Amino acid sequence: MKFIDSKGRLFGKLNLIDLLVILILAAAVFAVVWKLGGKKAADAAGSKAAVVKYTVVCEDLPKDICTFAESQVGQQLVNSGKLLDATVTNTETEESAVTSGHENLYLTIEGTATFSDRVYSVGSQEVRVGYEYIVKTSEFELTGLISDMEVTNG
Repeated sequence: MKFIDSKGRLFGKLNLIDLLVILILAAAVFAVVWKLGGKKAADAAGSKAAVVKYTVVCEDLPKDICTFAESQVGQQLVNSGKLLDATVTNTETEESAVTSGHENLYLTIEGTATFSDRVYSVGSQEVRVGYEYIVKTSEFELTGLISDMEVTNG
């Protein structure tokens, strides 16, 4: 039996042009599936969960904001309208050296982070020392810098 017969069919059954069309269609379907879900599945398979504890420093805030922040201990963080597996566990204040009557606020947060692409993330925010971080609960939102970070189980 010949590989290609006299009519141009592969193994006497499939036309070469038909085979080429089938291969192009299969490649297109594969590309669409990869674009829609394959990359996300590959990223999820490559990510690891870890417990992180980090401190966010918000500098030079009015005292009433710092006082309200103390009421947020035990509150879960929110990102894009969804509760995260992260909680404000402690707050501390100190007098600001910049403005009289203002304070620096230290928020300690503990939660579950994913480790993917060499970066820890809680929700959609990266967690690393020196990085700007938005602390947001259902009642509260401040932006500060991460000053300390401890990772366990990762």
